[in-house]
Amino acid sequence: MDLKIGAVAKMTGLSPSGIRFLEEQGLLSPSGGRKGSYRSYSLADVATLLDYRNYRKCGLSQETIVHLLTSEDGAAASAIFEQRCDELEAEILEAARLLRFLRRRSRDAVDLPAAGTGWEFTERPALVWLPLRSENGHADWPEDAGFDIPYTDSVLLFDAAGLAAGEDPALPSELGIGLLEVDSLGGSFLGQAGVRHFAPGPALHTVVEITDDFLLAGESLARCRADLRETLAENGLALRSDHPAVTRRILTMRRDGRPRRYDHLWVDLQPVKKITKRT
Repeated sequence: MDLKIGAVAKMTGLSPSGIRFLEEQGLLSPSGGRKGSYRSYSLADVATLLDYRNYRKCGLSQETIVHLLTSEDGAAASAIFEQRCDELEAEILEAARLLRFLRRRSRDAVDLPAAGTGWEFTERPALVWLPLRSENGHADWPEDAGFDIPYTDSVLLFDAAGLAAGEDPALPSELGIGLLEVDSLGGSFLGQAGVRHFAPGPALHTVVEITDDFLLAGESLARCRADLRETLAENGLALRSDHPAVTRRILTMRRDGRPRRYDHLWVDLQPVKKITKRT
């Protein structure tokens, strides 16, 4: 079957100029015609072009594809395919992690209007936390931390007893970088000094506002304290005295003309029965 270049372009999704380029690379053997005149292509040429297009979609370089389509070395071709398979698997895992990240961010953004409206009983997710260095009031993390941005974010630790029973309007925090344990697999920072693992467990949860100094905003802190004390008393709950209260940044948005940061806040509990959210 003799096919003109326009028909081949429609069948393969390649442009006529792209087909001519591959012809110059020696991948095609059209019959008849000289430069500028009509040439006819066979179904074998179409098959070669489809292979080329599919390999390009798989992420192989043009040079590699030309080598594949002109080589008789099956073992070398297999090695190229296996290497690209490994690379694609890694890319798929990365894309899946990004998808989880964006899905969580989407769900979290919906919860922002509920900031400061009360506590709910939940299961705190497993977290990995690494403290930050602080020099002249500016926080930083080690250059060799090996973080997989954007999965890491600032995570603050507060004294849970001070949150529940204290009166200090400026409850101090311990600043760190953290991420969900599900996103930490393979992270090079996991074995570093100071890394803390927070296993999942029963907790009370709310959404709070955090100041530029990494503190609970005054109004948010006062409301959290009052609601937390009432929730604990009404439901006969007890805090885990050996666990800090943990926040994890949701996102920062502009409100009243200035940026405002919102965090999840969890306080861990002794195992308890399920309760409903107070509003």
